[in-house]
Amino acid sequence: MYFNFTEVLFFILWVMVVILFLSWFVYLYFKREFITVLSSTVLMKIFIPLIVMYPFAFSEKNISSTGGSAYSLYLNEINKVFIISLAGTLFFVFGCYVASVAKSEHKYLNQFSKAYATFLNKKDLTVYLLFLFCIFLLMYKLGFFQNLFGGRSFAMANTSFRPISNFFYSACTIFLMLNLTKYYQKKSNLVLLYIILALGMSLTSGTRGAVLNSIMTFVFMYYNINSKDKHKASFLKLSVGGILLLIIAIYLGDARQQQYNLWIALSHAWDKVFYGNNFSDLRDFAWVTAYWDHQLQYGKTILSGYLSFIPSSLFSLRSEWGLGVFTVETIGYDTSVHPGLRPGIFGESYFNFGIIGVCIFGFIYGFIINRISKYVQRAIDNSSKVESIYKSSLGYMVAYFSFNFMITAGFFVVYVFVLVILVGFVKYILRKKFNWKSNGIHNTKLQTK
Repeated sequence: MYFNFTEVLFFILWVMVVILFLSWFVYLYFKREFITVLSSTVLMKIFIPLIVMYPFAFSEKNISSTGGSAYSLYLNEINKVFIISLAGTLFFVFGCYVASVAKSEHKYLNQFSKAYATFLNKKDLTVYLLFLFCIFLLMYKLGFFQNLFGGRSFAMANTSFRPISNFFYSACTIFLMLNLTKYYQKKSNLVLLYIILALGMSLTSGTRGAVLNSIMTFVFMYYNINSKDKHKASFLKLSVGGILLLIIAIYLGDARQQQYNLWIALSHAWDKVFYGNNFSDLRDFAWVTAYWDHQLQYGKTILSGYLSFIPSSLFSLRSEWGLGVFTVETIGYDTSVHPGLRPGIFGESYFNFGIIGVCIFGFIYGFIINRISKYVQRAIDNSSKVESIYKSSLGYMVAYFSFNFMITAGFFVVYVFVLVILVGFVKYILRKKFNWKSNGIHNTKLQTK
C-alpha cells in the first residue's frame, strides 16, 4: 500500500497519536477495564474511523468508492480534517476529565433504568413483538419487501413511507437489545426465539447497522460486566467476536446488492474494510470538505435532525437541510439514490459552526459519555447481578443513542427510544400504584384477622 503522506510531520504526528491511544488501551487492559462505555466509544467512534484509517485514506484503492476526480480533490483535505478531528478529540478528552471530577448522582439515569426494566419480562416483550409484527405486516402490504433486503431502498424511493421504516427499524434495534439483556439475565428458549425474529426483521432493512449495532453494544456490555473474570472476558473471545461481526457486516453489504456467495464477499474483505464504506468517516469528511463552498450551515442540518419526528414530506425544510441531503448535494450526487456520506463524529459540527463547533460538541460529548460510563461502572460494582445487567444495558443504549447528537442523520431513533422510556415510566407508575393498593388491602385483611 502506498501511504503518500503530504508531509513527514503529519506522519510523525499520526504515529505519536496512535502510540498514545494504544498506551491507554494497554493501561486499561492491565487494569481489567479494557472495555467500558468510555473506551468502547473511543475505540469505535474515534480511534478506528479517524485515527487508524488516516493513512488508508491516501490510497488510490479508494477510487473504487469515490471515483477518480473526487479522490484527486479530497487528497488535499485529508490532513486538514485529520487536524480538525484531533482538535475535537482533545476537547472530548477535556469533557471526560470534567465529568470525572464532577459529582455523579446519576438521578435521571437511575429513573430511566426503572422504566427500562419494566420491559424485561416475557409478557411485555411478547406485546412489543406483536406490535412490531403489526407494523411489519403493514410494510409488507405497502410493498416494502419486494426485495428481501430492500426495506431502506424502498423507503428512499417512497419518502411518504419513510417514517414507517424509520420507526420500525429503530424499534427493532431497541427490541433486540432488550431481548439480549433479558436472555443474559435468564436463559429462555422463548426469548432466544424473539432474538432470532428481531434479527430477521432487522435484516429486511438491508443495512448492517440495524442488525449489528445492538449485538455489538451487547457484546461490549457483557465484556464490561465480566471484566474481572478472565474466562468470560477473554480478550481472545472479544477479538474473535469482533472478526465475526466484521465478516457478517461485509456479507450483509454484498447481500444488499444481491450477491450471496460468502467466499466472493470474503475474497475482497480487506479492500472493503479499509477502502470501502465500513470505516470511511475521515475519507468522507475530506470528500465533502473538498466540494464544500465553506458557507457554514449555522445549525440547519442539526435542527433538521432534531425535528426528525416531523416527516420530511410534511416539512420541506427537513428534506432541504438534512445532513444526508447536505453531504450528497455538496458532492453532486442524487439524493433520491444516495442516502448520504458519513463525515465522522466531528464533521457535522464543523460544517455548521466551524472549528468552534467541533470543540464545543466534542467537549459536551466527552462529558456525557464519561458520565454514562461512571454510572455503568458504579452499577456493576455496587448493584446486584440482575440490577447491574439492566442498568448497564440502559447505560450502553443511552451512550449509543447519544452519538446521534453528533451525527443527526439517524436522530429519529432517539425519539423512538424516548417513547419506549415514556411507556416504561407509565407502566412503572401504574404497577407501583397497583402493588401499593394490593399491599394496602393485604395489610388491612391481616389487621382484620
